[in-house]
Amino acid sequence: MIEGILAFLESLGMKGLFSVMFLEGSSLPFPGVALVIAYGGLLNHDLPATAWLSAGLAASYSLASLIPYFLGNKFQNIFQRKFHKGLKKASDLFRRYGIWSIAISRPFGIGNYISYLAGISKIPLGKYAVLTFIGIYPWCFAMLRIGHYFNGNYEAFTSFMSASPIPIYGYLAAALGAAGIWLYLKAKSQNNKFKA
Repeated sequence: MIEGILAFLESLGMKGLFSVMFLEGSSLPFPGVALVIAYGGLLNHDLPATAWLSAGLAASYSLASLIPYFLGNKFQNIFQRKFHKGLKKASDLFRRYGIWSIAISRPFGIGNYISYLAGISKIPLGKYAVLTFIGIYPWCFAMLRIGHYFNGNYEAFTSFMSASPIPIYGYLAAALGAAGIWLYLKAKSQNNKFKA
C-alpha cells in the first residue's frame, strides 16, 4: 500500500506537496502528516533545499489558513455555536499566551480552531499571517526531514515513535517552546529599546 501511495504522490510532483499543505491549512480534516512524511521520502534534498521548500510549504499553509480566518471573521456567531468545544480550548490557549498562541498551536490539532478564533477576535491580518508562518515552518521542516530519514514510510515512523519514551509532540513542543521563548525575549528587548 505504501508503495502505491508513494507512486501516486510522485506522479503529482511538487504540486501535490503544496496542495497537501494548502488542504492542511484550510482546516479540512486531512492526513497531512502522513503525506508530508511520504513526500519527505521522495525528495532527496540537502538541509538548505529543505529549508527553502519548508518556507514555501509554510507560505502555502498560511495562505490557506486565511480561509478559516475570514470565515471566523464573517460568520462568528455560527462558528461559536458549531465549534463550541474546540473554540473553548482555543480561547483558553488564547487567553494564556495571547496572539503567540497562533504560532504555538500550529503543529497541533487545536491550530485549526485558532484560525477561526483569530478571525472572530479580529486579530490584524498581518500579525496573524506572520505568526501562522512562524508556527508552521518548523513543523514543515521537521516532517520533511523525518520523511527523508524514514524513507517516506509513515508506519516505520509511528512504530519508532511508539517505542520512543517521548512522543513526537513532546519533541515538537520542546522545539516550539524554545523558539517561542527566543521570540518572546527578542520582542521584549525590542520593546525595551523603543521605551528607551
